[in-house]
Amino acid sequence: MRQHDKSFMVLEVAEASSGYEERMIEENNISALLKFSKVKVNGVQQYNYCISRMENLEDFLEARDLTLDVFRRLILNIKLAYEEISKYLIEESHIFLSKETVFLEKSNDSFKVSLCYYPCDIGGVQQQFRALMEYFLKLVPSDNRELAEYIYNAYDLCLKNDFTFEEILDSLQEKEPESEIHLERIDPYAFDDNQEDEFLQEEFVTQGENLSELFDIDNREKSNRFTGLFDSVKSFLNTRIQFKDEYESVGEDFIIDPDYELEERTVLLSDVKPTGKLVYDGQNQEDDFLVNKDVFRIGSGKNNDAVLRERTVSSNHAKIIREGDDFYLSDLNSTNQTYLNNEPLVYKIPRKLKIMDKISFANVNYIFQ
Repeated sequence: MRQHDKSFMVLEVAEASSGYEERMIEENNISALLKFSKVKVNGVQQYNYCISRMENLEDFLEARDLTLDVFRRLILNIKLAYEEISKYLIEESHIFLSKETVFLEKSNDSFKVSLCYYPCDIGGVQQQFRALMEYFLKLVPSDNRELAEYIYNAYDLCLKNDFTFEEILDSLQEKEPESEIHLERIDPYAFDDNQEDEFLQEEFVTQGENLSELFDIDNREKSNRFTGLFDSVKSFLNTRIQFKDEYESVGEDFIIDPDYELEERTVLLSDVKPTGKLVYDGQNQEDDFLVNKDVFRIGSGKNNDAVLRERTVSSNHAKIIREGDDFYLSDLNSTNQTYLNNEPLVYKIPRKLKIMDKISFANVNYIFQ
């Protein structure tokens, strides 16, 4: 919902459970909480949270690569937010912790987390954070085993009922590099026969012990166990979340039927995905763009798929989602809004695109083809 230049997230509440907490929030400027106002609509209590110039956690991470540093800073900011809120005796179960309700305000390379007060019991912080960790696990790049290990170890801690944010942060500390073992090259001809035999015999025993430490056989076995365990847990989570791109296991028959192979190739060729196009409709120096990804992001930030130069365009302004043969446009809580055929879009509510639709990112106009 938007009012003039402000945008809001609206949540309905069946029955508020704590008048004391709301009085505390009204009387104190709690920076860790989203500002909100209340209104009754058709007998239903609505809470309107001001989210102007913010993006929720899902949009924030969708626009960036998940790294260990970003993950660690997110957890630290959430921890600090809970610490501030606890000073006002607000129940942890009244903080709505999810990828849709955690909001971030970005400033240069730093960001500030704001949490959502919701006056109903929606579960303790451990329960909600555990669900959030499952979301983080989905975002780990398959080729980044180091990051996967850190996040899985953090998730493993979350399976305890009484874990703390301090424990999570401790598990995310980067490991110190192991000290290198320098092997000195010895010239056996520098000794006489007796000294040489005695020296080589002693050194052989010592080096044999060091080699087992050098190759760290136990750790390699642990690493292999971790790899299998992580893959099985991630597979389990993916099944629960119902990813679309699952692959059926291939049988052990090594003889390929030529007709079957031809049929498979035909299916693959028919799976070519449609491509849309954004054609610039203005007098400045903006480019045209092919919409050739399932999630195509538009904004002035350099990490977007379509980078616009106009300063009225927000860093992460809008996105186009491709689903089958259809394309859907969504605003990302931009400062100057996104318009479809001159109608402003509501944050998080996608609109289906048609050929020759006019799209305006602030005052930058495009035609969808």
